Amino acid sequence: MIWLTQLTLLVLTGIAFALLLGTFRRQDAMEEGFLCSVLLMAAGCVVPDALVFIPFLWLGFKNMWSDSLRMYCASLCGILLVAFYAAIAWFVWHESPAVTFVETNVYDAFARTLFITQDGLVLPLWQTIVAALAMIAGLWLIVVHLSKYTRANVRVLARLLACVPFFLLSALSCIFPTQSGNCLFATLVAAPCFLFGLYVATYGWPKIRIRKHPRRVSRRRLKRNGYRGW
Repeated sequence: MIWLTQLTLLVLTGIAFALLLGTFRRQDAMEEGFLCSVLLMAAGCVVPDALVFIPFLWLGFKNMWSDSLRMYCASLCGILLVAFYAAIAWFVWHESPAVTFVETNVYDAFARTLFITQDGLVLPLWQTIVAALAMIAGLWLIVVHLSKYTRANVRVLARLLACVPFFLLSALSCIFPTQSGNCLFATLVAAPCFLFGLYVATYGWPKIRIRKHPRRVSRRRLKRNGYRGW
């Protein structure tokens, strides 16, 4: 069940993020703004922590130079549409497994804890290790991108600024997961992968520089060249 939940989260948020990147300098991309909100609301039904992406989605419109009143209204319509259908489902099919699953996740989202407690790890050991490596890699890649801030063009900077909130919020969700272990693990792993791909596509593969030591010259060769020392 955890794999299915995280896979659904990854697909929904991944499509929403791709649509957000497609709104670059398009103030008439109301359809993309509407679908982004619908997908994030749907992801919030699976993992309620995904709902915190919505305010940063509006910030993403500004970073993408696509913020306009029509974009925000389209995004708000997407939120209200999912909320309307969710309310109908709750009143009509309250005892259905799908509604019970979403309701349980919403209630569970308010019972949070640190990823490690007195009883041990909340998340499985392998998931905790992968999450820690993803956090380290993501922070390192953000620093690397910022070191080349003056060389990047506007599109690259917009994509970087759009990805950073997704990464940071996912990291906080994994540091403070719910008591059942539900968190934004999939998006935390996907964010460094996107940052690395953005770096390779923009600057090429990282080059490893090996410092060459100066070549030693024998004393015999120095004497032959007329060098007698001090």
